[in-house]
Amino acid sequence: MKSVFMATAFLFLACSGTNDVGNDGGDGAVVCDPENTHSISFGQKDETFFVGPFLGYTTATSVEVSWETEQAGSSKVEFGSDDSYGSSAQADSGTMHHVVVDGLQPATSYHYRACSDDRCTRDLTFSTAPLPGQPFRFDVYGDTRSDPEKHEAVASKIVDSDPVLVIDVGDIVQDGRNREEFKQMHFDPTRLLGHYAPLLVSIGNHERKDFEAEHFKDYLDFPSDSLKDFPDLMERQAGTTFSFVFGDAFFIILDDTLNHADLFFPLDGVDSPLWQWLQQQVSSPAAQQAKWRFAFAHYPADSGCYDDANYGWPSSEVRAQLLPLLWKNGFHAYFAGHQHDYERFDFDGHLVITTGGGGASLEDEDSCNRQVDELRVLKSVYHYVTVDLQCDKAIVKATDLNGQVFDELVIHPDGTHEEVE
Repeated sequence: MKSVFMATAFLFLACSGTNDVGNDGGDGAVVCDPENTHSISFGQKDETFFVGPFLGYTTATSVEVSWETEQAGSSKVEFGSDDSYGSSAQADSGTMHHVVVDGLQPATSYHYRACSDDRCTRDLTFSTAPLPGQPFRFDVYGDTRSDPEKHEAVASKIVDSDPVLVIDVGDIVQDGRNREEFKQMHFDPTRLLGHYAPLLVSIGNHERKDFEAEHFKDYLDFPSDSLKDFPDLMERQAGTTFSFVFGDAFFIILDDTLNHADLFFPLDGVDSPLWQWLQQQVSSPAAQQAKWRFAFAHYPADSGCYDDANYGWPSSEVRAQLLPLLWKNGFHAYFAGHQHDYERFDFDGHLVITTGGGGASLEDEDSCNRQVDELRVLKSVYHYVTVDLQCDKAIVKATDLNGQVFDELVIHPDGTHEEVE
């Protein structure tokens, strides 16, 4: 059962929806400092609790810490500038614990430990989101189900890459109706990663939202404030579709599974509620004032591993409807999964990446013969993608389990991109 207590230690401007804190260049513009990269440090793994603790939704002034215990107990996070802590936040007792630590300073690291009754974790650390004008790195990967050992190997490489934010593009379990799979396939392999870096997930078809994705939503407490203008969407999409600002970047995480007939595109001249929400979000001040804009969902726009007989909804509508909306509003890339490989596309000069090599069995690359004119790279390997947001460019790298960078490119603020030879 979820219950959140907001502990206020220091009041500052929040990062949810808009991000007005930053380095002012004198005319109101944010000045980027290439020497002030936002980074975090990874420490040791803790196994005190059944699941977690893991970091969730993070803003410039708050961090959510979650964990699960096998027996009901109290929920408390102690935190501070060092391991003497000095402050705490609490939530109601239960077996699923979600505690939001609020009132924090931006771009700041804190020591913390999670406690239930008389049991506490070792000393861990979290960091609030960066300020505008601070370079930072985020990683993307997906389709991590089925093989926990392979998933943990990929997660370990992600830890080595030192991201401050990680986004999984879905299919984190084999069957989302089985609660035990979330521990086995997602939380155990990412235990170390989740202690120190926020790990957000775009829901996939295997999470089984057709059966309400009860366990997904219980474990992963994502924000719903961006849905406030769409009450008819709130019940169905809360926790699976949201947007947020993180430093200089605007992110949309979209449920494109089509469950409960939530179409993310117009049909027969009628704008669905989710399409209306998308139009609002991509053109919002929060999106348009950000230097970088990225969208994430589970289904790709296309694949060299599809065959013509099974290509259709939802992928066809990602390509036909979603991508043009993103490009019209200045988005820099769209990331997806579903196909268990790496694929990079160039759609009229715009970047689209499928990163589905997080742990599930890989596609047979020799059988991926479908002709897709926009396809530039297809590689069936376990991998992850890093995105370094710098002052004047974003550097994107795809790296395999051997540490080899097999695809690299540069994105410019105007949305153009080119390969790095």
